Amino acid sequence: MPPTTPPAPAVPREVDFVIIGAGHNGLTAGCYLARAGHQVIVVEASPSIGGMTTTNALLEKAPNHLFNEGAIQATGIFGLSGIAEELQLHKYDLRMISVDPAHVQLAPDGSSLAIWKDAGKTADELRRFSAKDARAWLDLANALAPAMKIVVAYMKTHPLRPFTKEMSAAIAGAARHPKRLWSLRHLATASHTEFLEETFESELPKGALAAMAAFSQMRLDMTAWAMIYLGVVQQVPNMMPVGGTGSLPAALHRCLTAHGGAVHTSCRVQEIVVAGNRVTGVRLDNDQLIRPRKGVLSTCNPVITLNELLPDGALERKLAVRAKDIPLRKTHATSLKINVALDGHVSMKRHEKWRGNDLDLRRHLAAWHTLEEQDAAWNAVVRGDWPDPVPVSCSMIPSAVDPSQAPEDGSTFYLWSGVIPVTPREPWEDVRDKIGDSVLRDCAQYYEGLDTLEIDRAVLGGPDIEERFNAPAGNVYHVDPLITRFGPLKPAPGLGAYRMPIAGLYLSGAGTHPVGGVCGLPGKLAAQTALRDQGK
Repeated sequence: MPPTTPPAPAVPREVDFVIIGAGHNGLTAGCYLARAGHQVIVVEASPSIGGMTTTNALLEKAPNHLFNEGAIQATGIFGLSGIAEELQLHKYDLRMISVDPAHVQLAPDGSSLAIWKDAGKTADELRRFSAKDARAWLDLANALAPAMKIVVAYMKTHPLRPFTKEMSAAIAGAARHPKRLWSLRHLATASHTEFLEETFESELPKGALAAMAAFSQMRLDMTAWAMIYLGVVQQVPNMMPVGGTGSLPAALHRCLTAHGGAVHTSCRVQEIVVAGNRVTGVRLDNDQLIRPRKGVLSTCNPVITLNELLPDGALERKLAVRAKDIPLRKTHATSLKINVALDGHVSMKRHEKWRGNDLDLRRHLAAWHTLEEQDAAWNAVVRGDWPDPVPVSCSMIPSAVDPSQAPEDGSTFYLWSGVIPVTPREPWEDVRDKIGDSVLRDCAQYYEGLDTLEIDRAVLGGPDIEERFNAPAGNVYHVDPLITRFGPLKPAPGLGAYRMPIAGLYLSGAGTHPVGGVCGLPGKLAAQTALRDQGK
């Protein structure tokens, strides 16, 4: 069921902590703060909780088809974060389905390559195309394994205090494999295209690693680092919440209320009130002032928090300049999201017959564009042109994994691309229908029946995502995923450690360490920072 918020009592005038934003990070932070005994409220501008993790019936002609509005899965990092276990979310009806393989790359001739958690299984598939590529895959996987122990340990810690027992163990383990780590040196400086072209000779692994983890123009230096995403999916599988991604914020909301917290929807924040370099209030758009005794934690886009909600002069000049330069459009790309309600079930039997096993390809994220096509698309995006074809970053039939998301005789289709221009020469409203038709025709070559079973569709571009989720530039990452914007540099130097230079103000959400996506760690780590300050 979609996450619904029961009527809450009147918004209190004074609490310990005010959290801005009832996405999964805001709710996670609220759970940790409330569990520690603090009085917490979460204020949310939308009429429902969940942010980009909401699941709702979106299409007028298909009221019984549920769609994950933004995200589609919980990342492997969520599984490693410890959040579900620490908050005992199973008690609040959160059930997860493991998804492995993480990605399937399809080819027009019916062949395919599955990217499994077990690198050996992927290599076994690659041998059908190239023994050399199978060896290269294992070499890359073996090199990433010790490095990813360090990366994951860092993701789970405060960006300025990374030296935990887990980090120490990861460093000690990696030190036992210096040759493996040294083999990754080119990954740090090479372009995405260069790395893939020199590492593999067959097309499917190149296309897969371009679709799974390309975040900017692929021929720029220092873009191959994105390959660490492969290291993540080889650590732990992605997870799909039963009932859609909205089941995660729903469980978090139940956890929060069980610990005495509350969520107030349709409460848009107008201003964070500051006096004497300290947060003294949160003013809502109905002019009500909420006074936080201990702090305010904002999980909305940091560009909005730092440049719109804070009063002028709240940040000293240097930090104010940095806040205005937080990158939202520097990759030149934004998102395309298409949801389709289907009367019946599509088939992928042509590709499944080639595989000759029982893998139901509808259940897994799939893509099919070649490295060359994706490279050309990114070049078009930088020019402000609409790519032809628009490369599919991932697509799937969510109801094939979780039948509760569609009627028994129906199904849902999901598609996302991160390769459309954020500042196009030809405006989105002028090309929406043309782009939707073109992309879905392309998809129907792989999802047989997609074109004949359609009941209704929603085609959302960057402007639609911006309006729906209050996400400037339609940026689902909140901050452009550039190598220069990670750790304490995210969202900007001096603003990347959750605690802001204004006493009592904390920044969280997808725009802070470690990553966007459904992982919950920004909320958890920001809450822990606030709790540590209370302990002092």
